[in-house]
Amino acid sequence: MKEDNEAAELARHRRLLGQSLKLKEAHGNSMAAMDIFSDAIRYLKDHFLTTLNNSVKGTSEDDVHWILTMPAIWSDAAKQFMREAAEQAGILKYQLTLALEPEAAAIYCKEIAVKTSKEQGSSKDLSAFTPGEHFLLLDIGVDITCHEVINDGTLKEKHPPTGGPWGGTVVDEAYFGFLQDLVGQEAWKDFTKNNPADKLELERMFEMKKRNLKKNDDTIIRVGMNFLQSYNNVCKCTLAKTLSEKKTIYSTTVEVKKEKLKIQNSQIMEFFEGPMNAIVEHLERLFARKSLVRVNTILMVGGFSELDQMKEKIESSFPGKDVIRPVEANLAVLKGAVMFGHSPQAICERASPRTYGISTSVPYNDRIHPKKLYFVSDGNDMATDIFQVMVRAGQPVIMGKTKVEHICHPAHGYDTEATVEVYESTAESPAYTCDSSCRRLGELRVQIPDTSRGKARRIVVALHFGFTELKVTATEEGTNHKAEAKFDCLSTKS
Repeated sequence: MKEDNEAAELARHRRLLGQSLKLKEAHGNSMAAMDIFSDAIRYLKDHFLTTLNNSVKGTSEDDVHWILTMPAIWSDAAKQFMREAAEQAGILKYQLTLALEPEAAAIYCKEIAVKTSKEQGSSKDLSAFTPGEHFLLLDIGVDITCHEVINDGTLKEKHPPTGGPWGGTVVDEAYFGFLQDLVGQEAWKDFTKNNPADKLELERMFEMKKRNLKKNDDTIIRVGMNFLQSYNNVCKCTLAKTLSEKKTIYSTTVEVKKEKLKIQNSQIMEFFEGPMNAIVEHLERLFARKSLVRVNTILMVGGFSELDQMKEKIESSFPGKDVIRPVEANLAVLKGAVMFGHSPQAICERASPRTYGISTSVPYNDRIHPKKLYFVSDGNDMATDIFQVMVRAGQPVIMGKTKVEHICHPAHGYDTEATVEVYESTAESPAYTCDSSCRRLGELRVQIPDTSRGKARRIVVALHFGFTELKVTATEEGTNHKAEAKFDCLSTKS
């Protein structure tokens, strides 16, 4: 039940990105998510090119290959969304590579000296990971992956990426929930409506403070006069007076200092307790799995990992593991992405995050198949929407090499075109493509004009696993008729 609840929460956290998705700003105005993301990417692209040209004269866009990083737990649709946003921002397809954030961080951490090794008695030297070693990469709040270092120095994924809504944004939500509770809903609404710039400044201030919290020190955060004035306007008294007269549950943990709040450490740490406990519970379940029994090292990366209390929580929860936070842990993804761009083969093997297959038809069996799937084909009773599994969730796939095939036949002997529908599923063994765990990735159509062999014609469907994306081909055996998948992964239809 615990994992079911966690999966439901994760599904909420990973909002489906699509071409029709619109985002609203504070005043209710909406804009297409695709335009927002592409504009943000375009700004970063143009800023980098300007900076590069100022440093190295004569460079142009043709000299740059772009690496776009994203969480590993994102769906194929979300990955395609980001690719299309980058292309809309002016990045050419052949100059763009997608990289998974925890893999990028793992590549970086593998190459740097992150652990101590005992040599010559009690002396210790820093060293990088060596072949045969296993480590867990904890990109806090987003992704968790496990890798083994192979003899050639590449990385083999030992478990599909996992993750959940446990990162810094959840801490931010708790902080702003606290502020709203502190001043009341009406005062908070007055402040955010009339002072959007100050609200943004509150976010920026807390972002800086939460990365440098000291274990026993109180935290002083500037909230500004407008924040305090909104309380005055609604409550007809000052927040300082309300706190000093002990008229609120925060009287013992919060104090007003001019335009600032002095918040006790115990109050601040309440914002972190939920995410930290959720991360530990998830890690406990992961380490109980046989595939991770040899993992003795936990690498912490990402902005949230800079919090000393987070590292102490992981260390105390897993005393038998080496917990390492590399230097500049918040830049591990960035630096690793550059390294991945130069050597995409650094990740040699992954565990498939989902089950992939195609929709097929089989002879109908009324004891097995739902009546709604029944149809007649060339006089035969058939069941449609059968999920033909080609790769199961968790199955190892070698990047750039794994190719899985399945033989199909035309639905009717007179068909001159064959349609192959491709599906993914979060379940390991889905029965039907209409199951709730399944999502239609798209279809490809291959021309089969010669009908002389009827339904005996063989169509070879192949799944090719690239370094970050999946390609599907369908080929009529014995001919040159072939189609390559052009998935509409942004469709919200299943």
